[in-house]
Amino acid sequence: MKTRLWWLMVPALLAVGCGPVEEEQDEFVDELTGQVLQRATVKYDMHRLLEDDNLLGHQWITTEQVQAFLTQQGSYLATYRDPAFSNKTAAALIVERSKAFGISPLYMLARIQVESSLVQSGTSNNLSKATGCGCPDSSGCDAQYVGFGKQIDCSAKKLRGYFTDLDAGRATVSGWKVGTTKATLDPCSVKPTNKATAALYTYTPWVGAYATQCGRTTVGGSSLVSVIYHRYADGGFNWGAPTSTGCVSETAGTTVPELGCVQSSSDAMWRQCVSGVFTAGSTTRPTNCTQAWPWCSSATLGRSVPARTCVQSSSNQQWSQCGVGGAWVSSPMAPNSGAGPVGACFEMYWL
Repeated sequence: MKTRLWWLMVPALLAVGCGPVEEEQDEFVDELTGQVLQRATVKYDMHRLLEDDNLLGHQWITTEQVQAFLTQQGSYLATYRDPAFSNKTAAALIVERSKAFGISPLYMLARIQVESSLVQSGTSNNLSKATGCGCPDSSGCDAQYVGFGKQIDCSAKKLRGYFTDLDAGRATVSGWKVGTTKATLDPCSVKPTNKATAALYTYTPWVGAYATQCGRTTVGGSSLVSVIYHRYADGGFNWGAPTSTGCVSETAGTTVPELGCVQSSSDAMWRQCVSGVFTAGSTTRPTNCTQAWPWCSSATLGRSVPARTCVQSSSNQQWSQCGVGGAWVSSPMAPNSGAGPVGACFEMYWL
């Protein structure tokens, strides 16, 4: 995935594409915005760039918080809605698509900034390739991933796939694994000490300038994700903390209790809340669920649909919403409000 130049406001830092660019001068010009960028000084351990919880945590973060953050940053995304995703806001897509795969929305914000500068840019430059997903260094972006919502979905899905392999003790698709030494494209010899680091190098196989080892003079790369993530996490914005036990589920639209199970709206995989974090997912429903949010079977549509989906029945023209336990709940106000007894309609189907 390509790591583009970006501009960080306090303090100014430097980023470029995943590939090497020699760092010989004190200032650089952002090829996208024309901003003058200063050299970064913060350094991270290239063998442990971030913690697993940094990539998988923050499941309590709400759309409202992300919206407020984007507005604070003066981001173009603060007013953007994606017509390809039912006109949803950028904030809603960041939260919804990240959480659908158990990925941290805060990490996703950092990824967007690293790849496209959109979090802190007032322009729409690189909107269609916001996370660099499906955009290898050797060629242009894959057409199937072009578009803001598609980029968020692609990035979250790929990262979840990396963790699925790592959780099973396998190497990722490009050969990264905890405790196994592998060369990056800088090149640097890296031995990831945790899954998060292995996943980051799978996504962007460059260390870049913001690590203490290797002695490279290139900029950008996966070490830049650490810089941005910590700026956003520790920069004074109030991201809050979990207010109750359980896991916040975008699919269910609520906090699922400990050992509660949700069949994800993104891929129909079952995920269970264990110690405040959703598991990687499986095709079968766990046997010890304290609460379950499966897809509901719709005779009207002739297929199953995710939780919170609202459907107008072909038998009596009445509206119902898919709720907890896979049960349909009467939802007469859905066509007017776009919501039912269990929250906002995930999707709506009229006759």
